[in-house]
Amino acid sequence: MDYSILQTDFDCACDTVIANLTEQYKLNYQSGGPGKLEAFLELIKTEFDKAAASFIELNSLDSDSEALHIIHNIAKKHAKKCLENYGKLLT
Repeated sequence: MDYSILQTDFDCACDTVIANLTEQYKLNYQSGGPGKLEAFLELIKTEFDKAAASFIELNSLDSDSEALHIIHNIAKKHAKKCLENYGKLLT
């Protein structure tokens, strides 16, 4: 299996998640104060977990441990970046 293609495809999927989260933040969380922001930070984690699970299922990667490792690492990297960016708003 060509894991570089897999990485590129999932990076694109994560970009879509980021765009959706940005829109959700603007519509539902931006002016809600710290409580809403904390809820949004939880949403970030959930959305990347869902994206990874969906991508794994769609591409039948359940039994490919290397692919699972790659996908979970990419999801974690993108989620961490989002959490850091939006987490700055709490301070």
